[in-house]
Amino acid sequence: MTTAEVRPTLVRPAPLLRLPSALPYPASLLRGPGPSTVGFATAAVLLAAGALPVADAELVLAGLATALLATLVAHLVVRPSRGVDGTAVVPLAHLAAVTLLLAGTGSPAVLFLLLGPVLSLAAAPGRRGVVVAALGTAAVLALPGLLTSGGAPSLPHAGLVLGPLAVGLVGLAVNDTTRTLSARATEIDQLHEQRAGLLEQVRTRADELDVATRMLAARAQTMTSVIDAVTEQAIIGTDRDGVIRVWNPGAEKMLGLPRPEVVRRRSIVEFHLPEELDSAAEGQGCATGLDALVHAAKEHGSDVRDWTYVAADGTERTVSVAITPRADDRGEHAGWNFVATDMTEARATERMKDQFVSLISHELRTPLTSILGYLELVLTDDEPLSDEQRAYLTTVERNADRLLRLVGDLLFTAQVDAGRFSLEPRDVDLATVVRSAEETARVTAAAAGVEVTVDVPEGGLVVRGDAVRLGQACDNLVSNAVKFTPSGGRVTLSLRSGWATADGTVSTDERPGSTPVAQLAVSDTGMGIPTGEQGKLFTRFFRSSTAQRNAVPGVGLGLAITKAITTAHGGTLELVSAEGQGTTFTMTLPRPGV
Repeated sequence: MTTAEVRPTLVRPAPLLRLPSALPYPASLLRGPGPSTVGFATAAVLLAAGALPVADAELVLAGLATALLATLVAHLVVRPSRGVDGTAVVPLAHLAAVTLLLAGTGSPAVLFLLLGPVLSLAAAPGRRGVVVAALGTAAVLALPGLLTSGGAPSLPHAGLVLGPLAVGLVGLAVNDTTRTLSARATEIDQLHEQRAGLLEQVRTRADELDVATRMLAARAQTMTSVIDAVTEQAIIGTDRDGVIRVWNPGAEKMLGLPRPEVVRRRSIVEFHLPEELDSAAEGQGCATGLDALVHAAKEHGSDVRDWTYVAADGTERTVSVAITPRADDRGEHAGWNFVATDMTEARATERMKDQFVSLISHELRTPLTSILGYLELVLTDDEPLSDEQRAYLTTVERNADRLLRLVGDLLFTAQVDAGRFSLEPRDVDLATVVRSAEETARVTAAAAGVEVTVDVPEGGLVVRGDAVRLGQACDNLVSNAVKFTPSGGRVTLSLRSGWATADGTVSTDERPGSTPVAQLAVSDTGMGIPTGEQGKLFTRFFRSSTAQRNAVPGVGLGLAITKAITTAHGGTLELVSAEGQGTTFTMTLPRPGV
C-alpha cells in the first residue's frame, strides 16, 4: 500500500488501422475514352479478319483514323491538361467515326460502337450530354445514306425515331445514376479527408496525453516522496466519510500504527477523544463525529486548532491539526487532509510558563508595593533629605513604579490566557481618555524631542467600556509611538466617529445595516515595522527587529495587552506600517446606538 491513494497510469493506444482509399467510381470510367477505344479496337480486328464487310475502304479507313485520332486526343491532350474540356469533343469524334464505319461497311453490326460515345456523353454532368447523345445517334443512323449511294443500311423511319429515343431514355438513366455515384464519390472523398484529419488529431492527442500522463506520474511520485519524507508531522488523508486513504511515516511515528493496518481500514475519528468531539459538536451546533471535526473547515475552507490524538498504546497527545478539504481531478469534493504537529511538550511548557509568570508576579507585587510605601514615607517625612538623597530615592521610586507596572502587565496577560479577564463597563468619554494619555506621555515626548498633537471632537465621543482598561490600551499605543519616533518626529492622536458595515469597512456616512463606531488612530513618523514581522506584533514578548536594532526599551507586552483589551470590548485593532515611514494603529470600538 502506498502513501498516495492513486497513482495515475496510462497505456498508449495502439496505432489505428488505416482505411483503404476510395476506389475509382464507375462514372469516371464511363466518361473516359476507354469503352470507345476497346470498341474500335475490336472493330478493327473484325475488319482485318473479314468478319465485317468492307463496302467502301476509304470510308472505313477514315472511320478508323478518326477513332484513333480522337483516342489520341483524349489520352494526350484532354487528360494531361485540366484546362481543356474534352467531355463532348472526343465522344462526338467517336460518333463521326461510327458514322464513317457504318457507311463504309454497310453492316448494322457496327452500331455496337455507339455504346462507348453514347455512355460517355450520358455520363457527363447535366442533361446536355443526353440530348447530344440522342441527336448524335440520330445523325449516325441518318448520315450513312447521304455519304454513299447504295452501301448504307436501309433503316425504317421508325428506327430513326426509336433509336435516338431509346438512347435518350437510357442516357437519362445513366445520367441520374452517374450523378448519384458522383455525389457519393464526393462524400467519400470528404470522409477520407475528415478521416485523415481525425487520424492526425488522434496521434497528436495521444502524444499530448502520453506527455501529460508522464508529467502527472512524475508529480504523483514527487508528492509521494515529499509526504513520505515528512516524519515529524502526521499527514493523514481521508475520503468524504473519514476513512483513511493516506498515512505517512509521521503518522506511523505519532500514532504507533503501520500503514497497512490503517489505510482503508480505520476512520480518522477513531484517533480522537469522543468527549472532545461531543464538546466541539455542541459548541458548533452540528452532529458529533466527523462533522464536528471538519465543520469549521467546511465553513471557512480551512481550520487550525488543537485536538487530542489517542495513539495505539492509549497515549494521548495534544496536536495542532490543520484541516483542509481535498478535491479530485474533476474539482469535486473527495475528502479531507489532516496535517498534525505534536504540541504536547510545547503546550505543557506554555502552561508551566504561564503558571510561573502568574506565581512570580504575585510574589513580586507584594514586596514592590511595600517598597513603594516605605519610599513614599521617607520622601514625605518631616526630616529633611539632602538633594542627592532625594534624587537617589526618586530614581528608586521611578524604577519601582516601572517594575510594578511590568508585574501588573504580566498578571494581566496571565488573566487573559486563563480566561479570567473581566471588565466593568460603563459610559466612557473616549476623548477624555485620549487627552489623559497625551498628558501622561507629554513629559517623555518633550524629553525625546517628539511633538504630540491631539485631534478629538469638542463634544466628546462616548463608548461603552471599562475606563481603566481603555486608558491602559490608549497609554500603550501613545507610549509606543513616542518610543519608536526619533527626535524631531511627530505623533498624532485623532478620534473620529463613523459607521461600520458587515465587512468591517468604516465610513463617515451611515449606510443600510451599518453600526456606529468610534475610531482612535495613533500615527507616528518613526522607524516603522518590517512587513514580514507585522503578523507577530500582537504576540506576547515579541519585539521587532527595528526595536532590537535601535535598542528601544520594552518587553513586548504592551501591544498584546492592547489587542486583548480591544477584543474584549468587541472592537478591532489594525495597523498600517512601512519600515522607515512610520506606523498607524487604529482602534475601532462600537458605540451605543444613536
